[in-house]
Amino acid sequence: MESERIDLAAAQRAAERAEAAPYIDYPPTPAWYYPVGGAWAAAYVALLGWWRTHQVWLVLGMLALSALVGALLGWYSRRAGAMPSFRRIPRELRRGYAFYLLGVLVVVGLVALAWWLLGHLAAVATAFVVVAVGLLLYDRAYAAAARRTRERLA
Repeated sequence: MESERIDLAAAQRAAERAEAAPYIDYPPTPAWYYPVGGAWAAAYVALLGWWRTHQVWLVLGMLALSALVGALLGWYSRRAGAMPSFRRIPRELRRGYAFYLLGVLVVVGLVALAWWLLGHLAAVATAFVVVAVGLLLYDRAYAAAARRTRERLA
């Protein structure tokens, strides 16, 4: 009876580990990722400056940026072996996901504030810096939470 209980606990931990694998087993993020993310955000904000004067270029630019996001997601899923979903996030990572969403709102607010107070070019520069630094901070916090998850499920 006792051995069955132990086997059930081990089996449950193995199932949790397998379920958490797409979130916690991944190669390190390459250094180029952060500045490229910042450049993408800066390009997005730069295109928004054409809202009233160059709508065709704005639409074409947004399509190009959307294609880049699609390419990034394809690269990420090939690299990580799977694309994590929001449904079964390990508990150590839930807080990080919530802070990520909050961070997106902060970035949008800072960029809008820079545009309102200092102009379009300041908003473009702000988007680059805030997104690149934000991605770096998020990646480090995520790695720490993933390490805690691996330790719990070891």
